[in-house]
Amino acid sequence: MESVPLRLMIICVVAALSVVPAAEGLQEMKSRDFLRRATLELERTISAAEVVGVEGPGSVRTVALDFTGGVSQRFLSLSVGDRQGGPNESTIIMKLTSGATVLKSASEPPACLRSSAGESLVITDPEPTIRLSCQLENCSWFVLVEVE
Repeated sequence: MESVPLRLMIICVVAALSVVPAAEGLQEMKSRDFLRRATLELERTISAAEVVGVEGPGSVRTVALDFTGGVSQRFLSLSVGDRQGGPNESTIIMKLTSGATVLKSASEPPACLRSSAGESLVITDPEPTIRLSCQLENCSWFVLVEVE
């Protein structure tokens, strides 16, 4: 009976020490899930842009995106395309609050993405709906990206 308080105290200390690693593990698991979902959203957008490009001028697709969630890493912004001939004209770049970036490129076939201003479209809304349409200009096509 005399050792019961000592055993109880040891059990409480061990339980308290295991709470922090468990919480960190849960946070890491949520971050990985967020990155997986965000990457799938980018791949879905790139696929839609490639389809619009293959179908040619007049083709339109609307994509609703969801970059909500995350714990240590959250959505900061999305940069879609670039000016004609720019280094990121076929790329979508997602920036996270942790400073990390995730990027996907339209490469099969390449799709030139740009805004109506002829530059990169920067989106800060974590739940945007974007419209992709194939446009013809000066005998070449590009995918116009707009936020609805």
